[in-house]
Amino acid sequence: MDAYTFEEKFRQGTKQLNLNIFRGITSKKHIQAAIARGEDFYYMDSGYFGNFKNPANPKGKKFWQRIVKNELQKSKIETKPYDRWEALAGRDPRLQWRGWKKDGDKILVIVPSEKSCHYFGYSGAKWLQDTLQIIKKHTSMPIILRHKASRPDRQINSIYKQFDEGIFATVAFNSIAAMESIAYGIPAFVTVSCAARPLASDDLTQINTPYYPDEKQVYAHCCNLAYGQFTEEEMLNGTAWRLLNS
Repeated sequence: MDAYTFEEKFRQGTKQLNLNIFRGITSKKHIQAAIARGEDFYYMDSGYFGNFKNPANPKGKKFWQRIVKNELQKSKIETKPYDRWEALAGRDPRLQWRGWKKDGDKILVIVPSEKSCHYFGYSGAKWLQDTLQIIKKHTSMPIILRHKASRPDRQINSIYKQFDEGIFATVAFNSIAAMESIAYGIPAFVTVSCAARPLASDDLTQINTPYYPDEKQVYAHCCNLAYGQFTEEEMLNGTAWRLLNS
């Protein structure tokens, strides 16, 4: 399923032809043009949760696409019903909250893509260099780098498998992995606006004493994010459009 088809399915579901709908970080110039014109835009990319192999998705199909109005990820906690999140968590036990995991002894650094960093005016190589320097200055814990692999490789060596290998905290530029980490009970540090931002710290000097948000906040944001990702059917039948604008 290519990006054009996802865009068109969502557009058909809105029954509006003049919307600014973009998919993927390489749409930067088009997004900036819409902002300059003072127009709303809808950004599409992989969903926040549910696309890894789980009992309800044994092949790890990419069922979920996130759609966000006027930003790349939902970066604020909004009050939403719990039904969609509970349905997700019911399909995958790893999404069921079991408290903060504080017995780890390694720092996981998610190596960002240059495209993501460029969107926010950063150099990915420089971010990584500076980030590692700060972490090493403030902790003796070993650092594990996670590079973005192919989707099949990510299914075999999932982020959850890595979380279970003694991770104390996750550090990311703006990766969805930071939110996955928090929802799994491992605190996170991020640099720019992203889904994890309201629940994470941006101060790496505190790497040994990370921020642990109240679990009610974590749950509320998970419910919020579940209302920001949709299946192809929901895009086509108008559910996505209705929920995004309700």
